[in-house]
Amino acid sequence: MNRYQGQTGNGYQRQRSNGSKQAAILEAEEIPADYVESAERVMRGLGTEGDNGTLRFKLTTSKIRNIFSMVTDIYNVESRRREPELKQESISALQKMRVRILYDAGREKDAVKSFVEAAHLLQYIKGIGTNREKFINFANYMEALVAYHRYLGGDD
Repeated sequence: MNRYQGQTGNGYQRQRSNGSKQAAILEAEEIPADYVESAERVMRGLGTEGDNGTLRFKLTTSKIRNIFSMVTDIYNVESRRREPELKQESISALQKMRVRILYDAGREKDAVKSFVEAAHLLQYIKGIGTNREKFINFANYMEALVAYHRYLGGDD
């Protein structure tokens, strides 16, 4: 399945007719039902073997926790509600979070961008739309990512 519009053999970019490269548009995706196993695969794939059997990560604990903090701020509002749609303030916060993740990924390509791409964070955020239940699933997935990062040896 092609996850990126215009994906070519050169990564996630495509050639424009004038020869310059254009970033492909990321498509919305659903959080997998086995999100805990998915989180484990992502974090194991990002780590490199350390001396004592734990994995070493370029992604620091503070970077992943900063992203998780934005998620928990929205979760704290939405977890007490029962309506099927997110509150407008939560939708706005989700969009701001997406922009912040993009910015951080652009600043730190080795650590944050690799994590964001491997974890499909931007695609999953797009897939949430305004659906409260999809957001709750996303928050659970983020929690699993943080947990595996720590369990497998992630540290500052």
